[in-house]
Amino acid sequence: MSYLRHWKLSRSPFAKPNPLYDYFVAGSVEEALARSEFLLTHRRKLGLLVGPSGAGKSLFLEHLRLRRLTKSPESITKVDLVGASPIHVATRVRNAVLETSSDECGVGLGAMAWNEETGVSHASSCFSRVLGEIDDFLIASSAIGRRVTLLLDHAEQLAEESLQALGVLLTRPGKWSLILSVDEDSMVGLPRRILDCCELRIDLPPWDLGQTADYFEFALERCGASQDLFTAQGITRCHELGDGLIRRIVQLADLALVAGAVRGLDRVDADLVDQVFDEFSISMGTKFQLM
Repeated sequence: MSYLRHWKLSRSPFAKPNPLYDYFVAGSVEEALARSEFLLTHRRKLGLLVGPSGAGKSLFLEHLRLRRLTKSPESITKVDLVGASPIHVATRVRNAVLETSSDECGVGLGAMAWNEETGVSHASSCFSRVLGEIDDFLIASSAIGRRVTLLLDHAEQLAEESLQALGVLLTRPGKWSLILSVDEDSMVGLPRRILDCCELRIDLPPWDLGQTADYFEFALERCGASQDLFTAQGITRCHELGDGLIRRIVQLADLALVAGAVRGLDRVDADLVDQVFDEFSISMGTKFQLM
């Protein structure tokens, strides 16, 4: 029997949300959004989105992108930097810049985005060419009153040489706004040229217990669930074992619902959360992570 049917749920309360309409905004998330909006609205150069793995940085950036687009047409896109070599950093940024409506600017950047393997054997000359194309687009975009905005995700996974390449890109003379997501440890190792460009730090820290409790209320309400589906102690254990990190909290809460349905329980309490943690958790970092 489906665990959704057991709990009389229309859908899983802890499934990946629609990043625009089902995104939980409160507490530290609300503050981070306010800082991001300030940076982009006032056309500042660079903000650093700082938070540990599992704090929801990727989903936050996607929510911010969609939120900005619903307010007014805007040249904004998100770029995933996972696994990027220096030339791949440049081509991913170049392709993202191209995506932000090159037709309007009339810049001859080519009809197609570059494949990442293009010119890898001639990385130095390709890097210079990519820089030139980015500069051309930014100049043309500025001439028609549009400012390019890029949301750069997973910078903490870049090697030193790729971070240096990113630093070169960020110091281009064109007018654009960027938000770069990093974790606390990798931030201290960022190249000086990146840190010098930064005008605002945007924190996305682990949640406190009150914010976690508010999230459970939000998540249960949106799927028509009873607010007492989780006991207060059950929510507290999800928060404690998840270190206040949303990715770990929802993984543990969802597994607890499955386990509770199998056992035929009518509520999720602290004992059940502990049992699920002991049975299914994989020790990574300080406590709990499945991915």
